[in-house]
Amino acid sequence: MTAAVAASSEFAMALLLAFVERGVEHVVVSPGSRSQALALAAAELETAGSISLHVRIDERDAAFLALGIGMATRRPAIVITTSGSAVGNLVPAAMEAARAQVPMLLLTADRPAELRGTGANQTTRQAHILGDLATLDHDLAETDYAPDPVGLAVRLATEVLPDPELNRPGVDAEHVSLSGPMQLNVQFDEPLSGRHTETSALQALVRRRIDAERPRHPLLNATRRETVSVPASDAVLVAGLGADLDLVRAAHAAGAPVIAEITSGARQWHSVDEYRDWLEQGADGARTMVVTGLPSLSRQVWHFAERDDVQVIAVAPAGREHFSPGHRARRVDLLRFDAAAQGGDRPAGVAADVIEAPAVAGVAAPICASLTREAVVDAVWRHSRRGASGADAIYLASSHMVRVADERVGASDVPVFGHRGLAGIDGTVSAASGVADARRTAGTGGLTRLIIGDLAFAHDVGGLLRPECETAPPLQIIVVNDHGGSIFAGLEVATADPALYERVVRTPQPLRVRETAAAYGWGYRQARDAAELDRLVAAGEPGIVEVVIAA
Repeated sequence: MTAAVAASSEFAMALLLAFVERGVEHVVVSPGSRSQALALAAAELETAGSISLHVRIDERDAAFLALGIGMATRRPAIVITTSGSAVGNLVPAAMEAARAQVPMLLLTADRPAELRGTGANQTTRQAHILGDLATLDHDLAETDYAPDPVGLAVRLATEVLPDPELNRPGVDAEHVSLSGPMQLNVQFDEPLSGRHTETSALQALVRRRIDAERPRHPLLNATRRETVSVPASDAVLVAGLGADLDLVRAAHAAGAPVIAEITSGARQWHSVDEYRDWLEQGADGARTMVVTGLPSLSRQVWHFAERDDVQVIAVAPAGREHFSPGHRARRVDLLRFDAAAQGGDRPAGVAADVIEAPAVAGVAAPICASLTREAVVDAVWRHSRRGASGADAIYLASSHMVRVADERVGASDVPVFGHRGLAGIDGTVSAASGVADARRTAGTGGLTRLIIGDLAFAHDVGGLLRPECETAPPLQIIVVNDHGGSIFAGLEVATADPALYERVVRTPQPLRVRETAAAYGWGYRQARDAAELDRLVAAGEPGIVEVVIAA
């Protein structure tokens, strides 16, 4: 006698198949009992070659890995977790995804709703845990999915990805489908897994349903949007995290000064040398600041935007958080630059050689002879290149080193990533691993280099851990070890009592990077001088390079 189909496994497989049909390629699983149907379905699809599967025992690391994958691909990676506190561990990465509008889909397994509030084991109020951070949020009971698992799976997958072609790099933000974190909380009753319809037959049902329904998502409907024109001669464009690259390119072509933060993805059009000083000195009379994305790397940008004689225009979709110091910015949907007059003097501080938009990386500094933070930045940018194996990429941890890079590097087309939205040091190793893995899977990436301080490295040291069967990512981690949180030395808190400052702010840790690398199975080298640092970076071998510098 054939065993009956288990509703849990039938829906789990139908749901993942529907997402695969809509373009999802990466699934991250954290093991657990309540989520076993989803996890087993993911493992089966990996065996069939339908997805890239990543398994992480720490849900926090799993979510940040998915964040990195979403940054690199602009498609949501699926994160599968069990119920209880496991879901709470997803929130930090989801917060970053919400700020940067990186797509991410959380499939959280839950116990039946009738057990909530009863003291039942591993049961909490995990549905809707993201609140208004979520761009899509459903709590699904067995009565929702058991009657028609394929139909519901297709509807949900289409809601998450209205068109699988829309979430690719280079697509106008106007037409990109849902981005940011999404949650599908699925209540599973016993049996938690079992037999499901043969996978090829279930896949055929999913495909027929998709072809038959061809649903349209409301985000694709034409809407009236506000467009304004700005004279390029009167404006400066500032690009932060999540910048619209088309807008930055247009500003550059029109002759407007462009300040592109190092993590904006638009650094190749950056044209203002020493932009902090330039803004403090009045930006050569610019009276309109146009902002795309969320800049966060300098106080000067914020202070310039607060000036009474400066108009701030934020180009951002309605409903998304946008740059608006004092809540005084005008938000618009589209903006057009009227070209600056030709033949006049270029504003001071605007580099003359970037009007043609350089196609190669550039470092706005000589090679350092001593082992410093600047030497690290110089070496990484000097040796990040495009080659037969794909383009190298750089991931910058938040805090001190990202600011050094922002001040040090000129116009550059090297892909740069980082989750600067909330300026925390959470999950950096995991997120960089996600970028490296996704770029390798897509065949578009060479080596990814992560520049990270010792505290950020210690904070996510668990991100080094991966199952024995998974290939190590093409990732070179450069740990800049200055024995604590050196970024705080430039803030007001540094004037506090030195003993108190050291105890609760700088917080040096007894981290032994060599032994940590060995414990997690990573190669390790220490750069003892600038020449050795240059050789190790140039070699481009995945592993950990420690750079010990004075505080």
